[in-house]
Amino acid sequence: MKIYYFGGHVSTDLSNIDQVEDSNFDGILFTYNANQGDFFTIVARTLREDQKLKYMIAIRPHALSAQYLCMINQSINTIQPNRLEINIISGHIKPDEVEFGGILGPVNDQSSIPDRSNYMIEYIKELKHMEQRNIEIPNCYVTCTNEYALEAASKLGYKIIFPYREYKNGYFPDKSIEGQMKPGKKFDLKGKKVMLAVGPIIRDTQEEIDKEFPKDVVVHTQDGKFYIDRPRFINDTAYFTYDNFIRFMEQLKSDGINEVMFNGVPESERNNLMKYVKKYKENE
Repeated sequence: MKIYYFGGHVSTDLSNIDQVEDSNFDGILFTYNANQGDFFTIVARTLREDQKLKYMIAIRPHALSAQYLCMINQSINTIQPNRLEINIISGHIKPDEVEFGGILGPVNDQSSIPDRSNYMIEYIKELKHMEQRNIEIPNCYVTCTNEYALEAASKLGYKIIFPYREYKNGYFPDKSIEGQMKPGKKFDLKGKKVMLAVGPIIRDTQEEIDKEFPKDVVVHTQDGKFYIDRPRFINDTAYFTYDNFIRFMEQLKSDGINEVMFNGVPESERNNLMKYVKKYKENE
């Protein structure tokens, strides 16, 4: 099983990058934020030949042309080949990024989610057209949070980053009404190249989990609906004893999922996460 890391300080300033490598992770994702600097430059300065770690950089396609992305990839490959990977994502735009500006064209950070998603679909098509013209394109993972992106990315043969919330629910949430999370379209991941994105909280015993996170569970049901005490639970967080974590990873393999990306947020979880991942990889 390939395991990637993202989140926290490590994904914003490369602090503790050696800890990620020493914990036997296979790669690390650097998330996109207009205020944090250019990770292509940072990665080019940081690459070391004695590391095996893959460096995955998230891009918003409306902010970087496919042509220029391939140029950057070509240059970084001259430093060290096959270490750079790209996460293509339409983006969760924060308010301060909307005010940042700087993107000319019909789609930008102020565009709607459907418009940004449709642009991403056309972008990944264009990359494939470039590849057909013998232009080297990066190894890309496409984040898919709706059925249209999933269908397009899988049809084109891309690797897919898929959120745990949707995986465990078996459907994409219907976002037609803001704030609602009712069931939407179902999906089928069979035969698709999936990396599952999940935020694991791992402890040795269930008692530890119940003591530390008493409010991160389903607290009651009413009128046939369940209510959550903390928003975090309904996102991409999962709680495991180490034994259950092993079973979870085996279940993913049986589902044809052989890559995962673990969220190291909150920062206080980083050391625990890395400890258990190292243990898992050493005994895999």
